[in-house]
Amino acid sequence: MSPKNPEPLKTGIIGVGLLGGSHARTAAGNANVTLKAVADTRAAIGRGIANETGAVWYADYNEMLSKEDLDLVIVATPDPLHKDPIVATARAGVARIITEKPLATERTDALRMRDAVTKAGADLYILFPNRFSPLDRAVSYAMKNKLIGAPVYGDVRLDDNISVPTQMWGNRSKTWAGGSSTAHFLFSHVVDLLRWYFRPADVVEVRAISQNRVLKYTPDLYDAHLTFDTGLVVRIKAEWIRRMDALVEFELGFSGQKGTVYYRKTSAFRAKPGLRFDLDNATPASLTKHQKVLSSQGIRSRVVSDTTARSPHVLEFFAEENGSDSALGHYFETLRNGRKSPKIDGFGPLPGLQDALRQVDIVTALVKSANQGKSIKVPSSV
Repeated sequence: MSPKNPEPLKTGIIGVGLLGGSHARTAAGNANVTLKAVADTRAAIGRGIANETGAVWYADYNEMLSKEDLDLVIVATPDPLHKDPIVATARAGVARIITEKPLATERTDALRMRDAVTKAGADLYILFPNRFSPLDRAVSYAMKNKLIGAPVYGDVRLDDNISVPTQMWGNRSKTWAGGSSTAHFLFSHVVDLLRWYFRPADVVEVRAISQNRVLKYTPDLYDAHLTFDTGLVVRIKAEWIRRMDALVEFELGFSGQKGTVYYRKTSAFRAKPGLRFDLDNATPASLTKHQKVLSSQGIRSRVVSDTTARSPHVLEFFAEENGSDSALGHYFETLRNGRKSPKIDGFGPLPGLQDALRQVDIVTALVKSANQGKSIKVPSSV
């Protein structure tokens, strides 16, 4: 049984670049953790974050792990460089580890991490923040409650501005992007969201293409079809060569036997984020019922009626009315209080080791499919 008022988790962070630095600031201001130390090989960056947050800076994470008594370590190194710090953290006896997505860009690295944390008895969690967005939770609710009937087809587009692989990490951008790809960096989000939306259904086969005509040091894009064990097919596409005003554009649509969900997660040209349920035979009363359930979970929506429209009664959600939850804050609160599931009722546990491994399996199969030009079966288990 957890103590009534557990002590804040003594926390260290490995890698304090764009994401790691943000995590350090979040940790420094969160009552559920005490940020003790940060580790980064770049002295100016590491010292700067340490001075800003009141943490101790180490150039070598192994030194941090040997000198600091830590309850939790967050790993925020570049995509292909998670294995060594996670293995070292597990071997150092740290009980809880949170890593940035993806767990790995190579399946062999993922298995090494799995073996290390399992042997050490550590808990490994992967940071998939989209699960904690109010509108994503509304999509999950729609699928769990079969509002569109059996899902049959979906399409997802997640694109980054070309400045991401060419400029975001300064003079390290080419090296950083060359060690990753849109499959690893972007599809990791998409694959986890789809598995979460449609659970317990899972991806059993993938067919993908890629293109490398612009960037050369990393694929310009991946485009794939994922087939689930229920027969659902979802097309997913992500590219790194878009010239656009936004840094990111993310939109999703799902059609079922009894309705459609359309979801724009980010702003785009002349378009605002929002979510809409178009359901067969919907009435104001039936939609109000779902509206009330979601409202009880802090998710705001509107029943919109127009008898001249093709869908006369719909449920709409506006991003500006729903705000956003701090995913990392949920992890901190959950882990401090010893719970295996987040505070948000009804939406499942924190993404853990099995979620991380499954995402790696699916993306690895997707990359293999693009390279070989054929469909690839996804292994049923790790």
